[in-house]
Amino acid sequence: MGRCMMAGKFVVALALSLGLASGAALAQSDAGAPAVAAAAAANLFAKPLTLRGTLGDAKIEMHLQLKPDPTEGIQGTYVVAGQNGKILLAGESENTDVIMEESINGKDVSGEWAGTLVGDTFRGTWSTTDDAVTKPFVLVVQQPAQTARTGK
Repeated sequence: MGRCMMAGKFVVALALSLGLASGAALAQSDAGAPAVAAAAAANLFAKPLTLRGTLGDAKIEMHLQLKPDPTEGIQGTYVVAGQNGKILLAGESENTDVIMEESINGKDVSGEWAGTLVGDTFRGTWSTTDDAVTKPFVLVVQQPAQTARTGK
């Protein structure tokens, strides 16, 4: 991964734990990166996405969207089938690369997502923060028309 993405991982961790704006911190490290990254994220996440698929052997549903200020990246949640708790996500997108960190308790980083969103498929690797455990993931974007047919 490029230097910008690695710097972004640190900024995302900081933003997740301290609530700081990642765009402002990135602006100091690479002058053109925030505008380019924000534009790429805006294209991938122009509308909130619902994705379904697998994380290792578990079935999950993920919801992702731009943060209120798109220069701050993306945010969302996911749930594991059969479990009640939502796991929080925060990250950024550069071209088709997506890096996110998760938090089970809303304060501490509990895992990292690194993957690509190409077409309607988001795939990559989830890992614990120390990389001791890794799991592949493959998620497919659910089209709004699939839920709109219910008439609700």
